[in-house]
Amino acid sequence: MNRTAISGGFILRIKGPDHYVMDGGEEIRCSVRGRFRIGKNPAESMPVVGDDVEYRRGTAENTGVAAGLIVSIGPRKSIFARTGSSEKRRYKVLCANLDLVFLVHSARDPVLNLRLLDRMLVAAESGRMEPVICVNKMDLDASGEETDSAMEVYRKMSYGVVLCSARDGRGIDELASLMKGRRSIMSGPSGAGKTSLLGMIEPGLDARIGAVSERTGKGRHTTTHFELHPLRCGGFLGDTPGIREFGIWEQSKQTLGACFRDFDPWRSQCRFASCTHSHEPGCAVKEAVGERLVSKERYESYLKILQDLPDLPE
Repeated sequence: MNRTAISGGFILRIKGPDHYVMDGGEEIRCSVRGRFRIGKNPAESMPVVGDDVEYRRGTAENTGVAAGLIVSIGPRKSIFARTGSSEKRRYKVLCANLDLVFLVHSARDPVLNLRLLDRMLVAAESGRMEPVICVNKMDLDASGEETDSAMEVYRKMSYGVVLCSARDGRGIDELASLMKGRRSIMSGPSGAGKTSLLGMIEPGLDARIGAVSERTGKGRHTTTHFELHPLRCGGFLGDTPGIREFGIWEQSKQTLGACFRDFDPWRSQCRFASCTHSHEPGCAVKEAVGERLVSKERYESYLKILQDLPDLPE
């Protein structure tokens, strides 16, 4: 490859050894320097979709088409990661620098699972991603009062909440407006209607993602096929058809409380700095729960997640 000046962009998708960098409105097929593969854990140091990179731009000798060599990766402001199935404390980075993660759940069929939602919120907070709660299938919720009431707890914590329906179109314009000019991802449990929402927000995108899912084996997804799709509204939306786990990574019993926004006013008032808000005396969070200043249901979600986490190494 004939190399010229250093340019910058972000990785739009990865296919095998090829990293496609979006530079302005142009896609540049790039390779990666071998030094990224050197280290204790090359999988964590390799470029991923969403990374802001610098690359040495040039032209491919055999075709004359613009090409490049990625030479550096910028700091990651957020990470979307999946924990390993065999070792919970290991994780694989799937995407970086997302502005928003849309957590898609359904009001009915299947019923809204707040425990799962709380777990996904923790994962988003752990990855430094701003979550937006998206409750689909509101057309199946006769009055909407029960769902709206359940979401009020999250609104009070300054989480964005969109009540929508892919069937009757409510909330679709609001979702598209939030995605405009941003890099986003949609994730949620099976049956929540992510594919239908995708088709309403960006006609044809549901079919394209579905085709990738079929090729990779009934939804099984790898970093090789992960990509950000450009939207007509001006943003980019992440492709996540096969992500069945929304893992919690790099958290311990002593740090989990920081991922619960409703604990924030009280965490600093606990007697012990290392308080896990579970059994310690003088815990201000437990007192707040007893005084109904923190939702009992949210606290129970916290305890459920807590039992699966390790202690902070001394």
